Amino acid sequence: MLFCLAYIFNLKGKMEKKTLNAMFENLLHIGNKTNFWNAKMKPYIYGSVNGIHIINLTKTVEQVEAVKKEIEELTSKGKKVLFVGTKLQAQDAVRKIAEATGSYYVTEKWVPGLLTNWKTIKRRIGTYLKLLKDSESGAFDVLTKKEKAAKLLELEKLNKAYSGLKEMKQLPDVIFVVDGIYEEQAIKEANNLKLPVYAVFNTNGDDMLVTNFIPANTNSVKAIDYLMGELTSSVKKVAAAKTGNRVKKVADKKVSGERKVTVKKAKKTTTKAEATVEVTPETKKEEK
Repeated sequence: MLFCLAYIFNLKGKMEKKTLNAMFENLLHIGNKTNFWNAKMKPYIYGSVNGIHIINLTKTVEQVEAVKKEIEELTSKGKKVLFVGTKLQAQDAVRKIAEATGSYYVTEKWVPGLLTNWKTIKRRIGTYLKLLKDSESGAFDVLTKKEKAAKLLELEKLNKAYSGLKEMKQLPDVIFVVDGIYEEQAIKEANNLKLPVYAVFNTNGDDMLVTNFIPANTNSVKAIDYLMGELTSSVKKVAAAKTGNRVKKVADKKVSGERKVTVKKAKKTTTKAEATVEVTPETKKEEK
């Protein structure tokens, strides 16, 4: 404990204490056991206590900001993100960030070929949506008990795999995974398709597998919730800015449209006035 307190107070003075304290309180600094690590993560490890590696939070702060910046840039261009977190500790946090930002998600299990065999997966999602629609409309009620039970069982199975992919009509543009080692299959498929991949890695991670990553505790619900909260606010900020720009464009179009209409009316009025002057009897007398 004394080591951890000394660790926090000896961090770089330029770092915001508020952010570092929040990360420390949310257990982002706790790594894996010292015999369960990857040497490639050495630059992100501060030391060890009782056989547990301690993650250098100054590096975590830097990486969080870097990843947030890149995700913001991608989403501002309209890129769609697929969040993956099938680990029990990550499921709720991943679902929340995806729903809050209008993204896709996988939390129950990664179906092999979800990215690399997209045509087949797309058909399975279609089957899932049809079964879901039938169950909601009461179409299952006309079936026998055995048939209904079979349909419900299939629906339950598909719901676990595709509940977060209902709106996914094509492959996502970006993949974000919580615990890159646990989600190894998802990263492999994304790399095969050359999609940008971002991940949260513990001390056993491999930064060579992804575009960029965040070194942090992936075994704590509290730590994962904190990180996903940071990313959620970042993506929401981009969405709000895009909405504001759209509203401004619509308002500008309306204003320019009103101006055009006003000018046209003025021209027509002038023409009528001129026509009236030409027809006036006084004008004829002046001509004589």
